[in-house]
Amino acid sequence: MTYTPRRRTLNQRSFIIIICILLVLLWQTWNKRACEKDSEELVEKYTSSDAAPALAPKADDVLPCRKIPGAEDTVVIIKTGSTEFVDKLPRHLNTTTRCYPNYLIFSDYEENYEGQQIIDALQEVSPKIKEEHVDFELHRRLKERGRAALAAEELNRVPGDPSAWTGHTDNPGWKLDKWKFLPMVNRTLVEYPDKKWYVFVEADTYVLWGSLLHWLRSMNSNEPHYHGNQMAIAGDLFAHGGSGFVVSHKGLRMVVDHWYEYHDSIEQFTDMHWAGDCVLGKAFRESGVPLTFSYPVLQTDHPGMIPYTGSDGKPIGDVTKRPWCYPTISYHHLNAEWVEDMWQFEQGWLEDKDIKNPGFLRHSDMFKQYIIPRMRTPKMDWDNASDQNEVEIETFEDCRTKCHSDGSCLQYSYRPESKICKMSYSPKLGMEGEGVRSGWILERMWSLAENMPACKDEGFL
Repeated sequence: MTYTPRRRTLNQRSFIIIICILLVLLWQTWNKRACEKDSEELVEKYTSSDAAPALAPKADDVLPCRKIPGAEDTVVIIKTGSTEFVDKLPRHLNTTTRCYPNYLIFSDYEENYEGQQIIDALQEVSPKIKEEHVDFELHRRLKERGRAALAAEELNRVPGDPSAWTGHTDNPGWKLDKWKFLPMVNRTLVEYPDKKWYVFVEADTYVLWGSLLHWLRSMNSNEPHYHGNQMAIAGDLFAHGGSGFVVSHKGLRMVVDHWYEYHDSIEQFTDMHWAGDCVLGKAFRESGVPLTFSYPVLQTDHPGMIPYTGSDGKPIGDVTKRPWCYPTISYHHLNAEWVEDMWQFEQGWLEDKDIKNPGFLRHSDMFKQYIIPRMRTPKMDWDNASDQNEVEIETFEDCRTKCHSDGSCLQYSYRPESKICKMSYSPKLGMEGEGVRSGWILERMWSLAENMPACKDEGFL
């Protein structure tokens, strides 16, 4: 009898504690859902009128990108290689090339791939070089045994490090690459002798087709034009091949004439060099076609690594040029998934435009319409290039809290293995990164975009 009241009191306390715990859990669940709803509404608010709608399947001849003025006057030339071909080119055949009325694909091995003719870019290299030069060892194997000659370790299945400026110098396909440029330019003129514009890209390049054609309409193809993202090696200026470069009909004919006249000396220079785009740039200059600097319209990086709030600090980058204010036309270092995602985005963007004059996208448009919607939720195995305030911390949630507590922090990343948390005050979507988890503060990204200083005389078009 004496213990009954105590037992009843304990049961009441236990019941109250359980109720309190349940209420806390319910509140946390409600709060999480409310935050997610707020995030969804924030994305909806800023992207509902601008974001590209999903693209319904269409035949090539009714895709909006096929109907843009100037498309029929332009040739796109895609340069690839046997060691990267299977991983990079097929996605282009299902996306970007569907927009091009005229295009050519060059590699180091001639073949027919699913009905698509691939041209050997090395056909016009001197026979003695192809038969004896060490750089052509892979080419000789391919001639003898086809694709079966490729060893597994020779295949480039991972996009190159975007920070590397010297390419894959130990890859046999890369050793051949420098020999392709001028023979490829010559064969292009043979195949399409009367087009106005020639656009040279690589298999990991993406070109915003609508913006490109808008840009080309502002220039005269009867004048010698050679436009590219400016680079220099030992004083020789040239257009970076991976960023894509644009040549007018007049400019192409002048450099081809120069190649025919100085064929042997150009091959000697190529042998001593390591970068074919530099060899080509020197030939353009010597033929009387100077390089027109086209950064930041043509980019060496992919969209996730563009320095939207400043210059990129890379070689010959002009620190006075804010990418934010300039049109965007090309990106580099895109894997197959990025290429398809970009293509779907662009087709959706074109859907509601006047196709006779769709205009163009600026980097600021890409940031608002393409980048921010992809920052909506944290990503696993993704590195958003946060590189400031590195600290050791216990969890990803702690890292997020630290960023939120710093009023200037826009994004954060966390490596669980090392427990390293990094933050950043500049916005980047980033790219795939194993073992890294990344997050962004969405409302601060939108605040940044809305409060960017106005573009004055920056940009063009």
